[in-house]
Amino acid sequence: MDVVVALHAAAALLLMVAGLAKVLRPVPTAELLASVGLPEVPAAVAAMGVVESVVGVLALVVGGPLLAAATGTLYVGFIVVVGRALATGAESCGCFGRVDSPPSWIHVVGNAVFAVASFVAAAGRTPAQVMAEGPAFGIGFVLAAGVLAGLALVAFTAVPEALAARGVSSPQASVRINNERRSR
Repeated sequence: MDVVVALHAAAALLLMVAGLAKVLRPVPTAELLASVGLPEVPAAVAAMGVVESVVGVLALVVGGPLLAAATGTLYVGFIVVVGRALATGAESCGCFGRVDSPPSWIHVVGNAVFAVASFVAAAGRTPAQVMAEGPAFGIGFVLAAGVLAGLALVAFTAVPEALAARGVSSPQASVRINNERRSR
């Protein structure tokens, strides 16, 4: 169960990062929302960023079923938005204040993992309870959550960007390109 709590803590950490990015640079997310047919309002995006950051901080510091469920619910919303961005051919997911982060299925799957982990964590211990078991265990937990959040950030931004730079826009395109290379 502590693995699920670590994933939930990583989700909360990533919420804080993404929320702060939306507060500091709301335009990429506002443009994404416009590209999927929603109103393009940078001030609303910045407010959404504040909500994400606050939920992330509270999920880590206070914890509890309500905040874990709120974290999961935000990730369900991200699944919908990134899925819609994929369907409409949007060039950026806008999630981290960067224009050059294309939406990807990696992002959808990662959001789903974080949503499920947060909903499951709602029925268990909080990150604070896990960290309170002892200094060594707490440090290990914090490191694990930080590494998971960092890996997710790279998977959500750098991997799709690298795949797009190589001309790979989907898993099917990747298979096709690899098959073409083998046949040469």
